[in-house]
Order: sequence, then structure tokens, then C-alpha cells
Amino acid sequence: MPIFRKNINRPKPASYELLKNNVDYGTRSIEQFPRPYSCQLTPHRELDFSERTKRAAQAVVPFLLGPCKAIFIGDVASGKTSLVNRFCHETFHDHYADSIGLDFEVERFQILKQSYSLQIWDTKGHEQFQCIAQSYYRNTNIIVVVFDMTRPESLINGKRWLKEALRLKSGPVLKFLVGTKKDLLNNQSLCDVELEAIKMAYEINAEYWPVSARTGENVTDFFRRLTALAFDHSVQRAMDTNDTLLQTTGNSLLNLYFLRKEKKKQKKFLKCFNCTIN
Repeated sequence: MPIFRKNINRPKPASYELLKNNVDYGTRSIEQFPRPYSCQLTPHRELDFSERTKRAAQAVVPFLLGPCKAIFIGDVASGKTSLVNRFCHETFHDHYADSIGLDFEVERFQILKQSYSLQIWDTKGHEQFQCIAQSYYRNTNIIVVVFDMTRPESLINGKRWLKEALRLKSGPVLKFLVGTKKDLLNNQSLCDVELEAIKMAYEINAEYWPVSARTGENVTDFFRRLTALAFDHSVQRAMDTNDTLLQTTGNSLLNLYFLRKEKKKQKKFLKCFNCTIN
């Protein structure tokens, strides 16, 4: 059975406090499309929500979207848990006890005044428990490959983690490459690491972000960008599905209409034909 780490003393997510105290969403509210870390380091060229998404969000009746599932993968001690805790709980600890299985968080957003939930699955990078995480790769919307910028081997290993995650993923998925512990590098070391990270981001078609969970640098911007992209893509996929359904249903109804009309003609003809014979 999969093992979840649960700490009863863990602080409640920011979204919990917001809902409990009935206050505004603050940083969890997204009205403007967040920019990438660099427009040259992303395969997603969108600088604004699509027109279809904007029109859908202006509907009088709020629409419901399923939650977005984002999995964070990478070597053990690469900074996944610190990154997630910095965003969800605004906390940072120098040391986390090694754990196995997964951590799970849910953050709620208001995007263009529509409700949207982000499920964050923090997978533990232990080789011997990799088979446990495989079952949680299914139905994934976002894959975040996390590497430690102070350990170049964790960047190389990121390809292996991504390959494993994609092995059980058939549909479209948004990919991000995130380098952690940016604050521990000097300018020259940062440049050297980023050159390799940028090469890999292009290879795997992912958007690149360097972050620091210790200082909070780029963390909130990254999560807002990730969620906004997922929301935009989710709305468009939902509209495509509904359009296809409507078109199929419309054609079926149209065919049924003509079929019934043709049957009425046949009945009328047969009735007249029988009258003539008699």
C-alpha cells in the first residue's frame, strides 16, 4: 500500500485559513495572465488567457472544472518538499526527515472569478519506492521536474524521472523544469548550471524556472504561472469536448428529424395508394 506522510502539527494551508475566515483570496486570485521566468525559456508563448477562456469565464453561470493534478518528481533531497511547503504554508526548514511515498496538498484559486483547484503531489525520490509512485502518475495534467542546482547529477537524473512519469501518461501534459536552492550559488556557478538546465528544458519541451524555497524567490510566481496555464488549457479542452458533443448531438437530432419526416411521407403515400386500390 502507498505510504503518505502525515504530520498532525503541520500548519493549515493558506487556502484553508482564507476559507475559514471568509477573507479575500489575495495571492490565490489570478486576474492577469502570469508571465514566465523568461519568454525565451518556455514552449508556452501565451501572454494572456485565450479569447475562448475569457468568454467562458464571463458566463453568468459559473462553470465547473475538475481539479488539476500536478506531480513533482526528482531525486531525493532535490528540494521538492521545501518548494511545496514554501508556497502552501509559507514556511521553510533547513532539514526535512527523509520520508517515503507521497505528500498531498490542495490549493484553491479564483481565476477570472472562476473556482479552480490545484492538487500537488510531492513524490519522494527513493529508488526502492519508485513503483509506489507509478500508480499516481496516471491522470496527470502537469509534471514538474525538480533538480538541486548545487548537484548537477540531479539535473541529469531528471530525464529518467520524466521518462518514468510519461510512460503511464497518454494525454497532453504541461512540463516544467525547476532548479532549487538558487540562493546557494554565486553568479558564475548559477550561469554554468543554468546553461545546462536551459539545454535540458529545450530537449524535454519544458518551461524553466530557478527558485529558492529559503528566500521565496520566484516560488509564488512559478505556482501562479503553472496554475494559470493549466486553467487556460483545461477550459479550452472542456470547450472542445462540449463543441464535439454538441455537434454530434446536433447531427443526430438532424438525422432523426429527416428520418421521421421521410417516414411520414411514406405513410402518407401508402395511405393514398391503399385508398386508390380500394
